[in-house]
This record gives sequence, C-alpha cells and structure tokens, in this order.
Amino acid sequence: MMNFRIIKDSIITILGTAAAGRFRTVGFQRQTKAAEEVKGNLRLVTVYYSTGYFPKRSGRNTGPVQHDITYRIEFTVSSPAIGNLAIINNPLSTPAEISAAITGIQESAYLADQSIDELFEIVYQILMDGNNIDMQLPIGTIANRWIDSIQKDEPRTRGDLVELTGSSNLTLRTSEQILGDPGTPGANIIDTTLDVKDNIPNIAGTLVDNS
Repeated sequence: MMNFRIIKDSIITILGTAAAGRFRTVGFQRQTKAAEEVKGNLRLVTVYYSTGYFPKRSGRNTGPVQHDITYRIEFTVSSPAIGNLAIINNPLSTPAEISAAITGIQESAYLADQSIDELFEIVYQILMDGNNIDMQLPIGTIANRWIDSIQKDEPRTRGDLVELTGSSNLTLRTSEQILGDPGTPGANIIDTTLDVKDNIPNIAGTLVDNS
C-alpha cells in the first residue's frame, strides 16, 4: 500500500482516538451525516486525500518518488433552529413575528459558528501536537506537516436545524516506492484469437473499366 493511504488511515485513527466524545470521525467507525446527528458534540470530521504532486526533479523513474500531499479535513456541525421557518414563510405573520423568527435563525447560526470554531481548534491542536509530528508512523515517513487554511461555508437551515460546514487543508510530504502492479493471476485475460469464417467470399479480383 502506498504511503498516502497509510497516512490518511493514521490521521483518521489519531482523530478518532482523541475525540473523547467531542466529535465523531468518519471512517473511524460507521457514521451517517444527517443534520440531526451532528448537533452539539455529535459533530463530524471527515478526512479526504485531496491532491498529490510528484515533482519530477525529486524522484527517479524507478522510484522512490517524492509525494507532496494535501488532505482535506471537513467539519460539519448543526444547532437547533430557534426561529420558526413556518412563521417566516407564512404571509399572514406579522412583521414582529417575522422579525423574532429571523432573529432566532441568526442566533442559531451564531451558535453553529461558535461550534465549528471550537471544532477546528480541537482538530488543529490534535494534528499539530508535537506528539503527532510523524502521525504515529515510523520516523521519517512524513515531513513538512502543516495545516495551512480554514474555510467556512454559509449556514444552511435544514428543517428545525441550522447546519454549518467548513474545511481545512493539511499538507505534508512523503516518499513513495514504485513496486509495480502484481495484478491478479488469471484475471483480465483477453482472447485475441481471430475467428475467420469459412464462408466469407474471396473479394479479390480485377477492376474492369466498362467506360
């Protein structure tokens, strides 16, 4: 298995082990992602291998090769919607009722924003902890570990919940070996035998000019 897959699994394990009930890590155990299930401390963290770059100047045709990696870490939180959407969408609602409902939605969005900020802080401190500088892998497996960004999306109202998502980029460098693909014996064999029918007429002949 290539290192980029091993490292991703290690990141998931580190986060899942350190979560301590404060969030859940997708992949660490089976999860669903309905907004109802990410309220409060049921917040979700998901890790993806996002991009990889293999600079030619830092590798050989037969390996090893340098692999500069970006892992995308996604955050999902939600907060109960204090405001009542039915009031906002009801043409018979009074301006005071609509104003109170909008204020409640904004308060819910603020609480979700506070929650995702806290979640980012927790995950950042876990992954940038000096004890995880090698992501609990053999020394020298990775280098240049760094979380370089955080981005948050717009809050979305889903039923009686306000959901907020965001993401960070974790970048690092590793070395990959080129071992070749052993394949699977006996699989993917293509029969290239040409089946020539006996009754195909011989179309070779002489072109006659009848003009």
